[in-house]
Amino acid sequence: MWRLSNGEIPLSPSTIVAVELLLTGQVQGRGVRPAIARLAASLRLAGDVRNTLKGLSITLEGVSEAINRFCESLPTALPSGCQIIDIQRQDAEPQDRDQFHIRRDDNTGPLTTPVPVDTGVCPQCLDEVADSHDRRHLYPLTTCAACGPRWTVIREMPYERDYTTLDAFPLCADCRKEYTSPDDRRFHAQTIGCEKCGPRVWAVDAKGQHKGRGAEAIQAAISSLRQGHIIALRGVGGYQLLCDATNDTAVSELRKKKGRPAKPLAILVENALVAQDFAELSAKERKELESPANPIVLCRSRGTGLSDGIHPGLTDVGVMLPSTPLHAMLAQQFGGPIVCTSGNLEGEPIVVDPKDAEQKFGAIAELIVHHDRPIVRSIDDSVVRFIAGCPVTIRLARGLAPLSLPLDANIPVMAFGGHQKVACAWSNGTQAVLGPHIGDLETVSNRERFLAQVEDAQQLYRFQAERFACDQHPEYWTAQQAAEWGDTVRVQHHLAHVAAGMVEHQLLDHTVLGVAWDGTGYGTDGTIWGGEFLRVHPNFEFDRVAHLRPFQLPGGEAAIREPWRVAMFLLIDALGPDESIKTMFPMLPLGYTETVRRLIGEGQQFPKTTSAGRLFDAAAAMTLPIDRIEYDGQPAMLLEAIADRSAGGSYRLAISDSRPIQLDWRPMFQDLWKDRLSGTSPSAIAMRFHRTLARGILDVANRFGSLPVVLCGGVFQNRLLTELIVELAIGTLPLKLPGRIPPNDGGLAAGQLAVAIRRLKVGSWK
Repeated sequence: MWRLSNGEIPLSPSTIVAVELLLTGQVQGRGVRPAIARLAASLRLAGDVRNTLKGLSITLEGVSEAINRFCESLPTALPSGCQIIDIQRQDAEPQDRDQFHIRRDDNTGPLTTPVPVDTGVCPQCLDEVADSHDRRHLYPLTTCAACGPRWTVIREMPYERDYTTLDAFPLCADCRKEYTSPDDRRFHAQTIGCEKCGPRVWAVDAKGQHKGRGAEAIQAAISSLRQGHIIALRGVGGYQLLCDATNDTAVSELRKKKGRPAKPLAILVENALVAQDFAELSAKERKELESPANPIVLCRSRGTGLSDGIHPGLTDVGVMLPSTPLHAMLAQQFGGPIVCTSGNLEGEPIVVDPKDAEQKFGAIAELIVHHDRPIVRSIDDSVVRFIAGCPVTIRLARGLAPLSLPLDANIPVMAFGGHQKVACAWSNGTQAVLGPHIGDLETVSNRERFLAQVEDAQQLYRFQAERFACDQHPEYWTAQQAAEWGDTVRVQHHLAHVAAGMVEHQLLDHTVLGVAWDGTGYGTDGTIWGGEFLRVHPNFEFDRVAHLRPFQLPGGEAAIREPWRVAMFLLIDALGPDESIKTMFPMLPLGYTETVRRLIGEGQQFPKTTSAGRLFDAAAAMTLPIDRIEYDGQPAMLLEAIADRSAGGSYRLAISDSRPIQLDWRPMFQDLWKDRLSGTSPSAIAMRFHRTLARGILDVANRFGSLPVVLCGGVFQNRLLTELIVELAIGTLPLKLPGRIPPNDGGLAAGQLAVAIRRLKVGSWK
């Protein structure tokens, strides 16, 4: 909703007056200026509209009645996707203007208005590309005022064509006419072009040999896909790797060459109707799939029509619709689902440059499809999952990032996140933002990408950070970098998770109970936390009021990769020297497991943790069973996938009266092991495990009265667990679920930023 900051100003209907309006919010890059110009012209108002660093500035001159009608009509006259936060209005002196113009502004200083996000191709552009009588027929990079790249092509703000990479493509006479005509849907569309004047598409083979331009290049790509080959395609934010999603051999080869043995792959389909052949779409999921943000949406798979290698062992499949006409032409003409995954080796940054693509993909792809629209900054595809009927961001990226944060951002500061799923957040003194997903920082190249984004954010948002926020973990590379860059505040990992949830639900002035469950977070006692209940106050002081009973990680880091180690420790701790434990993992060498069992039995000390993520790993290892994980969160995802919602029963979970409260998992694993030995189905065991934890969370939460309960941390990406909590609460608790800020470590920086800003304001920075 928008409002007039100073209220309505009564004017005589026949008075000639002038007013100035300042719109703030998501008001650039959405076709807002052309819409305003058309509205003003329809009411015979003179003046101008311009993008500024503070927002969208409008000057109106005309009869007072028309100006009032303009203000009344404005909210419904703007394009979809526009988000107006506020409209400030003040009187101005009439200047005898007789026309309305779209102008530009070259103000300096910190950027106040949000930078527009990339948007997926709109239906109108797709219709033009498909129309044999339209001059943009088969032009694969068609855009308009309502769609196309923004974040990835903007060099600086405000949003004007010559501040983007499109300035390298002068408009032809036809495009210039559209650009300057108020009645045309491409009026002041900054990214437009056509086959005559716009960016071009071409293809080369693995040896760099030319294979055609435009439609010919697309046909070469379709032919290659049909032959079971892998192709590389330059998309909006970088290259992607594609293959036939129904071809087991092609999918297997892609996994092998990309270095992604089991992590699920997304599929690209022509439209939502085709998507329903492979996934069960709710009305909300379909709306999200078709939204301008154009994310990958995780939906329940129908279990047919796709290669078994797309999402092995999982019941959800990631589906996306075309982000550009190029993708749409491929999907339509290929006639089936296409794997569409990031163009990189696993753990490396997305490839952006055509020369790099030919060098790096020569051994992976049979064909590389390029375009020559320069990409200023790379970006992945966003991923969204619906939980309890609400969209939850799993990966904040193209179409959703940068994400504006409702923080009082008058202090310049940057937050660096953690170590995995890293994203930065910043305040430039006028606005607060959570930037797009960067990824894990295990590799030098990803660390270089992180540093580049930090520099780019400061340049684009026109500020210089001198204060930084980071995680408390002393060995995180981001924490080390923050200390080198400037004055630093270290924020405890799970406090940052809760703070991000408080930002999401605008609870910064409330005391909340944060349930922060994840895999790894450095605790204030030097151990690894991960199953935490934190009572967090408005000043971000917190009490650790409850947690899971601590346990050990046999082998340290090896226990994260090999969850059977954790399972063995938990069972020995729960059952004692029970001989049946020897039968737990028949697929492993007996001597290997006996060595670990002996060390545990002898009281060998290993790193301690309260990690809920590792608890899920252990339950999955006992239930499925699995001996080694291939990607982060895999055991929990597999356990959720097999759970039978119709299965009854639960396990015992002892809750102490100590301070802090402990949730003792030993009775739960005694019951789980008994079920396994008695032949209870894995699907029933999985369901009972989830239900037990949901009840345990609510049992603890109910001890803290009516405090808002903020669910945060990567564990609450689990749809089953979160929905069980919602169902069992039955409206008795004010539950606050994850939303647009990722609940996983991708949202840490948002929480760190909130804590840093508050501490600066109250003078408790360190």
